[in-house]
Amino acid sequence: MLDDSATPPASPSATGDRGGSLLRLRRFILTGNRLYDEAALQALLADLIGTEQDLDGLRAAADRITRYYQDRGYLLARAYLPPQEIEDGVVTIAVQEGVYDDITLDNRSRVDDAVLRRGLSALKAGDAVHIDRLESRLQALNELPGAAVQGTLRPGAAPGSTTLRVDAAPTPLATGSIEADNFGGYYTGEYRLSGNLDIDSPLRLGDQLGLRLLASDGRQRYYQAAYRVPVGPALTRLGMNVSHMRYALGREFDILEAHGTARTTGFFVEQPLVYGRQFQLRAQLTYEDKRLSDAMDVFSVRDGKRVQIATASLTASGEDGLFGGGRSAALLSYGWGSLRLDSARLRAVDQAYTQSAGGFGKANLTLLRQQNLPGPFTLYAQVNGQLATRNLDGSEEFSLGGPYGVRAFANGEASGDQGWQATAELRYLPMPGLQLAAFADAGRVTVNRRPWNDARNTRRLSAAGLSLTQSGPRHQVMAAMAWPIQKEDEHSGPRAEPRFWLRATRYF
Repeated sequence: MLDDSATPPASPSATGDRGGSLLRLRRFILTGNRLYDEAALQALLADLIGTEQDLDGLRAAADRITRYYQDRGYLLARAYLPPQEIEDGVVTIAVQEGVYDDITLDNRSRVDDAVLRRGLSALKAGDAVHIDRLESRLQALNELPGAAVQGTLRPGAAPGSTTLRVDAAPTPLATGSIEADNFGGYYTGEYRLSGNLDIDSPLRLGDQLGLRLLASDGRQRYYQAAYRVPVGPALTRLGMNVSHMRYALGREFDILEAHGTARTTGFFVEQPLVYGRQFQLRAQLTYEDKRLSDAMDVFSVRDGKRVQIATASLTASGEDGLFGGGRSAALLSYGWGSLRLDSARLRAVDQAYTQSAGGFGKANLTLLRQQNLPGPFTLYAQVNGQLATRNLDGSEEFSLGGPYGVRAFANGEASGDQGWQATAELRYLPMPGLQLAAFADAGRVTVNRRPWNDARNTRRLSAAGLSLTQSGPRHQVMAAMAWPIQKEDEHSGPRAEPRFWLRATRYF
């Protein structure tokens, strides 16, 4: 009689002496398999039929089925040799697929039990434990504002089963930051102070209310409020935001008494499609309604326009072991929009020149890679691009200059309907919390998708520089300086060589 049910899967062995007498295999019988049909599993054992095997060889045969399950994410699955009398070379292999016996929730967070259980509803008692599905659900719950979620697998009451215990701990009700930088526009105020406040799960729904305020040392003010809430068993995120910005041009343009406002209302729906340890994929649909107003009081001119745009986007990110390991991300989006001009004067100017009123489309792509290098070095690279179907309003254009673009040029410098911008950084981490980097930036824009005169229609910018970032649990300070490589006349402010960027953030 053969009984291997209490023995864990053994490593394959070619030694006959340790495994006892040999038997000639005629057939395998499989029991307990529900996820994969018998034909698929029998194919794994086909080469053993007609061969002589000892006990070690039979255990190795069961190991093949165990590995087949585990390679496909069923890490608790196990194939073994149950008690049996072997007759005529017929061997039975039993499969325990590793199922949930029970799923329990210990919730001490500010998110209601019903929300957490809704997120776990895809995992049911009696289902086989698939590591990707389990991690996906736990990750989805862990992203809910107001809860820090962990899962633990424990032996279940029935053989071959497990109990999933989900613990949800509370997180702070409010988090935020205060930030000071010189990232503003030359004519609206370079030095800015901003504050962000997030209130997590105020209604115990896994929801979040976000508030943002910004003021420059010129006459720019910005206010935003945003709210999002998860719905349904997939915890699809629904949200909306409203913002208001007002500005006035200073310095040389102060005499014009130029000022304006931008009011935006937005809605979005976001759905994580793939959650995993090494790869994530999300889809998002957004709609924005922008109402823009510009005025020059010295000429008694006031113009208004409205931009409405719906955007579909996919965001992917993941980690890998390529060339020492690294992390990559990509964002692809396409927006369908329309521009309406409210004043007759503005419509006449647009008809004669840019012809941007009406429907438009634009595609955006961002690719980034952070590559591990030997020692305390990493290499970071990023590429951004935009394509447009026609001439765009300035609010929808692609810009090269600024602290997140070609850093030797002012914010908003070299804007156009379409273009690309690339960055490469060699980063050095001499100690935890300190990063030094040498970088190079470059980009090109097409000013007008459809030129309407003989003026130069492309601009190219490039730069190189150095940066320092110091981070701690409650703060971050960044300083960068950049020199232009390819020099051009600047329209967004005076030339600066080198150009300095500073940002200090305090978290609470």
